[in-house]
Amino acid sequence: LYKFDDDGHGSVIAEEKLDSLEPYLGLHYPESDIPKPARKLFISNSIRVIPNAQAQAIQMIPALNPVSDRPVDLTNSILRSAANCHLEYLHNMGVGASLTISLIKDNKLWGLIACHHLSAKYVSYELRKACEFLGRVIF
Repeated sequence: LYKFDDDGHGSVIAEEKLDSLEPYLGLHYPESDIPKPARKLFISNSIRVIPNAQAQAIQMIPALNPVSDRPVDLTNSILRSAANCHLEYLHNMGVGASLTISLIKDNKLWGLIACHHLSAKYVSYELRKACEFLGRVIF
């Protein structure tokens, strides 16, 4: 469980993990680890799934919308690939799959529930919706 401070810094305030994994409980991270644009996305997209952190991003075809001749906006798409810096972060932690649930209190991002798996893991639509619901009812 990751909590944001008023200044944008964050800390791990709770965790459940295998004994063989490195603990993160009590660690503090600077605001730059999750920049404002990413935090803004966590507010508009309350759940984020990366089923395979090792998979290569797939290029969209066509790259431009044939009607508008502009790139397709995948901001709110669950199919959107993760930022390379985030994938590198997951790789450095030994994470194969990730599910992140936003915790929003008083219309502000309070924190995140970050669930990591050691290997690639598909999360069903039903489970994603249950996690999204959980994130909405905590506060």
